[in-house]
Amino acid sequence: MKQIRMYTNLAFIALLFSLSPLAFAATIHVPADQPTIQAGIDIAQNGDTVLVDDGIYKGEGNVNIDFKGKRIIVKSRNGAEKTIIDCEKKLETRGFIFQNEETDASVLDGFTIKNGNQKFGGGIYLTTSSPTIKNCVIDSNQSIPGSGGGIECINSDPIITDCRITPNFGGGIFIIGNSEHKGVILKDTLTQPTLKNSTIAENTGHGIYCMSDVNPIIDNCAVSHNSHRGILYTYAPLTKNPITNCRIEHNAGGGLEAWMNSVLKIENSIIVRNTARSGGGISCSYDSEIWVSDCLIAHNNATYIGGGILATAILGGVNITHCTITKNTAGEDGGGISATVHRDPINRRNRFNLTDSIVWGNSANEAHAEVYVLGRGIVIKSCDIGGGLDGIELLVADGDKFIYEDNIDADPLFVDADSGNFRLKPNSPAAGMGVRERAFQTGPFAVSQHGKRLVKWADLKRK
Repeated sequence: MKQIRMYTNLAFIALLFSLSPLAFAATIHVPADQPTIQAGIDIAQNGDTVLVDDGIYKGEGNVNIDFKGKRIIVKSRNGAEKTIIDCEKKLETRGFIFQNEETDASVLDGFTIKNGNQKFGGGIYLTTSSPTIKNCVIDSNQSIPGSGGGIECINSDPIITDCRITPNFGGGIFIIGNSEHKGVILKDTLTQPTLKNSTIAENTGHGIYCMSDVNPIIDNCAVSHNSHRGILYTYAPLTKNPITNCRIEHNAGGGLEAWMNSVLKIENSIIVRNTARSGGGISCSYDSEIWVSDCLIAHNNATYIGGGILATAILGGVNITHCTITKNTAGEDGGGISATVHRDPINRRNRFNLTDSIVWGNSANEAHAEVYVLGRGIVIKSCDIGGGLDGIELLVADGDKFIYEDNIDADPLFVDADSGNFRLKPNSPAAGMGVRERAFQTGPFAVSQHGKRLVKWADLKRK
């Protein structure tokens, strides 16, 4: 009997040691239990929650807040509108810093972070850490240009969801992988932050700037009214995750750009009413690559060339399928698309592929309103192209350097283009081309970013 009791006691002790620390988690109230947020974090143990009451928090202990690597939840009681971290625009001051290899179990939930003033990461700064940041407003912070006025993320994989990053000086969010990039890949693991269900708007600078071997997940985000590109990739040649279900609109420096040896993929998204000197909707540099599918690219403007898309496919490539490219304008050539293409001389790979798409109703002040494309290694198949071959500069379809097959030149019969409804009528000659009907059932085509309200296409035209 004694032996049985001994084994029972040992088993009970072992059970106690095996229990998760969460079973003993505490809640630390600020300011009731601790006077500042940092003081609450300092005494917290892994699994604890620091619960912050309504109010405006400023000064020492409530700015430059460091999680110190702890797997804890720092949460407002009643959300971001009522719980504000005010950095008061003081030099060397920001809201939060993550620098101790925090994981997704380190959670920041429900704060407004404003008036930060730092060289890098005005509102939040992350380096080699991967916390969860949700339900936050990153507002009126500043950094040096291009360094994340709202958030700077260095070699980190945070999960950022349901946040508003608007407006900030120095850009919305700057994501950088290998910060010592010299034009070669120096590490095997790509930085892969997640940005979902968020608004990045009205920032001075790029909305989202991804640099140096990053592979972000960007889904269901609204990127609008930023003073530079909505989304810019540079030195990002190994990007595998597509940007999905996003609305990229009203950005003063253009919608999206792949620049300096980058790969940019975008699917099931709306790219409208962006402006730039060249490449109003999308721009692709000579050594970069873009993959675009099931996207509406409309009402964008380039004061020079490439109202909808500009691409110089010399070393990279352009792949566009099931897109509707319409109502874009250019100051000179290529209201819809402007591309200069060089065929891959080694494996004869075609660098420009336009398939199953509609390019119709675009305009240019000089010539070639729909498509202006020069060079070799060009494939255009199963598309509705306004003007047909007559609209393509100095090219003769030869079945080799320029393949032009199964295309039509006919009014696609949009349901109501004047009010912004670019679905196709049942009797459209372009059936099967352009944005597929399945795309209209999901993402930005079906719902708005706030409140899941049905989007009216006329609203897109009015904006």
